[in-house]
Amino acid sequence: METYRFDFPLKVSPFDFIVKEEATFPPGENYYRYLLIKRNLNTNDPFIVNFLKELGVREYGYAGLKDRHALTVQSVSLDRFVGRKLIKRELGRYFALLFVDRIARKIKVGHLKGNTFFVNHWGRLFYQLPYSLNYYDSQRLGKNVARGRRTLKEKPAKKWEKVFWINSYQSFVWNLTAFRLLERKIEEFNSKRGFPVLRPCRVEDGRVFHVFPCSKDRGALLDFLKSLEGIKVPLVGYKVRLDPEVKPVILQILQKGGITLEDFRRWGLKGDYRPLVVRVEKLKRYPRSLRFFLPKGAFATVYLKFLWLLEVS
Repeated sequence: METYRFDFPLKVSPFDFIVKEEATFPPGENYYRYLLIKRNLNTNDPFIVNFLKELGVREYGYAGLKDRHALTVQSVSLDRFVGRKLIKRELGRYFALLFVDRIARKIKVGHLKGNTFFVNHWGRLFYQLPYSLNYYDSQRLGKNVARGRRTLKEKPAKKWEKVFWINSYQSFVWNLTAFRLLERKIEEFNSKRGFPVLRPCRVEDGRVFHVFPCSKDRGALLDFLKSLEGIKVPLVGYKVRLDPEVKPVILQILQKGGITLEDFRRWGLKGDYRPLVVRVEKLKRYPRSLRFFLPKGAFATVYLKFLWLLEVS
């Protein structure tokens, strides 16, 4: 398999990667909705959380954790009014809270529709696609995968960090399963065409890698991605049904890590199903940036790696 090392200047500064959350909230009087604008901070960073506690805030709600290395805009809910505008800066870290309105319920993950991204294209990324592979990326993976695998064998606990680590391991297993499935689908697609119009390519970014379809035939590539719509890959858990196409793959990955499905049952992790591909909407190229919308849970960095690969390959 051809291997490429990802060298695109993705986040030289927070202004090269801007994220705007898209969500809907029922009107009401119970909570105060603010726009949180931040850079060099996670949404749940102690720098933000502790500041709000000092103001008497007991409930802080948000629909998703936004990238630290970006300029991000999202709605958050507070259980008390803290002013129409608050700004706090310290050693490169920055966040602002702008009051918007009042809403009925605390903001949670279910409110999120997706995110609109504005990414500096550096005069590149001309090859745009209306689909993206729905892989997890380094924000979810990295060193947390090994932690999660070890934690699964421990006595179950309700600590947020431990569950997050296990979720990272689940994401890692999902990625490997999706890679195998994609390679199989490429073989089937080529067989129907009668010649190898597609080939799998590997993109490495540090310790994280992904497998994408490569082709010089744009029409064939689009046909292939469209054929993947509707396919859902299991996010392993004790309640997820493993069909014959993916069950041997998942069990082999778990066995290699010394993990069983019973470990997920002990931790009460039911699992889920995640689409193999997602649609990319609102695509537009500006002189400096590329704009696009992805549904919740999809990683913009994966889409950008795909576009980058189609240029360098």
